[in-house]
Amino acid sequence: MNAAPADASDPTIPRPVSLRVTERTTWLLVRQGHGWGEVSDIPEAEAARLLGMAARGDALPDTFAGRTVAGGLRTAEGDAAARDAGLPLADWLAERTARPVLRRTIPLYANINRALRDRTPQAAAETARTAVAAGHTAVKVAPFDGLAGPGRIARGLEIARAVRDVLGPERTLLLDAHHLLTVDELLVHAQEFTDLRLGWLEDTARLDDVTGLRRVRAAIDAPLAGGEFAAAPAEVLPALRSGALDVLMPDVKHAGGPLRVLRLAALAADHGVSVSPHNPSGPVATAASAHVSALLPPGGPPLETMFGEVSWRGTTVTPPEPLTGATYALLPDPGIGITPRTTER
Repeated sequence: MNAAPADASDPTIPRPVSLRVTERTTWLLVRQGHGWGEVSDIPEAEAARLLGMAARGDALPDTFAGRTVAGGLRTAEGDAAARDAGLPLADWLAERTARPVLRRTIPLYANINRALRDRTPQAAAETARTAVAAGHTAVKVAPFDGLAGPGRIARGLEIARAVRDVLGPERTLLLDAHHLLTVDELLVHAQEFTDLRLGWLEDTARLDDVTGLRRVRAAIDAPLAGGEFAAAPAEVLPALRSGALDVLMPDVKHAGGPLRVLRLAALAADHGVSVSPHNPSGPVATAASAHVSALLPPGGPPLETMFGEVSWRGTTVTPPEPLTGATYALLPDPGIGITPRTTER
């Protein structure tokens, strides 16, 4: 039986708060008490329905939407609890995990994918150039997004090469395949991917496709990254044990909140795999991801941030989002350190 929609007149039921960013992006937030979380990437109506279920004490379904709502609620609850304790979220997480806060300035890489209005090498190169000028030494692009037809792989590789040319040999190019190419297609172009000198190649084979991961890893000289939708140990262990995954990328929204990300990160560390939280998100999830990253070892991969999507991003929260160049400086304020200016509708 489908759950009834959340009652908009009931103030005890958390409801999604949306902010339209671009044609592609809407930040979908949830407030729980005085804490905030993000549930972006699912429809607002579905978020409202699932939040109503959670408020009634019903179990959320083990689906992408259910996990995302759970992640948003756990983030908001952690934010509220840290505010009540007078602690930054990182310190609150440290108390609960017996892990120390290792850093308070988090290095970032620029994901330029959503800033691209045109899927052309010229547009990608110009956006990458802007990211470099802003201080970024690592840039990610998903060059095969939105491409179709028999020449899509060749066109995507042209986009990737254009970004590589801008970055030069001293900066890092990260490439996200978004599972748009099969393993066989990747292998046909293995040398071209190797020639890009990638910092990592993301979303090639599924995490449970150990054979596929190993084939890609053997053919392409690049670290492999993945795991943005993973929420449970059983989902990541095959890849971690395979020796073919180099970077695990749990997402604070989809993995079930900050504590769940840290549990997955501990599993990754046990297998010698680095962690870089997946975070093509708004300021709320970015703040939570930065506080999680404060407990991850320095010297590991940087944290993802969406670069160049809109110029007014930082002004949607108070105080303004603490992004400076290619770093996120944790604020000393309690919780995630910021509060959305968005008001509930």
